[in-house]
Amino acid sequence: MGWRLAFRDDGPNNSIEWAPPLRVIAVVTLFASTLDLMADFLLCSRIAEFLPNFQHQIAIYAAYGYFFFTGVSVLVYVFEMIDVCLTLKYEVENVFYARLAKSLVLAAEEVPLPTLLYILFTNEPRLSLASPVFISSWIKLVALTWGIVKFTKLRFCWICLPLNPKHDFRENLRRMTTLTLYRICMIIVNFCHILAIVIVIKNLIASAGGGRPIVVKETS
Repeated sequence: MGWRLAFRDDGPNNSIEWAPPLRVIAVVTLFASTLDLMADFLLCSRIAEFLPNFQHQIAIYAAYGYFFFTGVSVLVYVFEMIDVCLTLKYEVENVFYARLAKSLVLAAEEVPLPTLLYILFTNEPRLSLASPVFISSWIKLVALTWGIVKFTKLRFCWICLPLNPKHDFRENLRRMTTLTLYRICMIIVNFCHILAIVIVIKNLIASAGGGRPIVVKETS
């Protein structure tokens, strides 16, 4: 017997009601976000270990930026977990809160962190950082891929708007091509999502071949 998915946002709370997959969606989001945050912390500890030996100033700036946005990601993580816990408790997901939480994750975490990591690793391609960067990038890629599923279910993915079951294809197409402030925000968030995936893939390619040993210069 398959799962049935029911959409409804005509209630007073402007919410989407899910059939059985609701708890699955929330639990997977919880697991993916937690694993992503743990990977960021582990990578921060690895970067901090070798930071005194960095030889390029831009890599040092990128490292400090990575530390800062990892701290920001903790606040965003708490915000997202509030949404997940409320969803698990009431078995109904608030559309506005869920969209806002995922948008904040993208804007304050998923775009800045991979970008700073790319700058850092391309300027300091150390063997000691290659493996942590590779593993962390894979985890982030999985989380971003799951984010596409989440946005599609929330009807906040612009290219998937024609799949909205509430309207016919012509009406969905009209809504897709009508640029309102809400639709522009959706497109910007979706663009950030694609950009984050591209940067993460570039990090995977850069770290897949390993780094190179860098001789530490001793000062007398």
